[in-house]
Amino acid sequence: MRTEQAEPKLDTKVIDTHLGYVQNVITRMGQNSFQCKTWCITLVSALLVIYLEQPNGKPHPECTYIAGAVIILFGLLDTYYLYLERGYRHLYNVAAGLTPNESVQPYDMKIPKSHMGLCQYLKALISVTTGLFYLVALLLLLALVFFVKL
Repeated sequence: MRTEQAEPKLDTKVIDTHLGYVQNVITRMGQNSFQCKTWCITLVSALLVIYLEQPNGKPHPECTYIAGAVIILFGLLDTYYLYLERGYRHLYNVAAGLTPNESVQPYDMKIPKSHMGLCQYLKALISVTTGLFYLVALLLLLALVFFVKL
């Protein structure tokens, strides 16, 4: 009887450790996403200062192209981090036993195939946290270029 009671405690410890590992990855993905937004705002702001600096009376249009590229590239990278974060949240639910008919081996860190692929990436791209943020940044950049040219 003692061995029967000791096994569930060992299993619980293994599951708790596995869930801790997955949670650490989820936290890291969230931090990376935040850093993408921070770096994007910093670089675009610096490029816009250069754009608006007019020693000869004309703005530097190449800065807006670079700023647009920065917004798009950071948006794609941020989307990738959100895509991974969502996959690892699903892995967390599977490892915790919260999803029926799915299981995972202890310490397995692979995202389940049901939460991988282009469709999942596109869902992350059009989410409020990434799609809206970077779309607004691009629209503000276009508005600034339009109003400065007037």
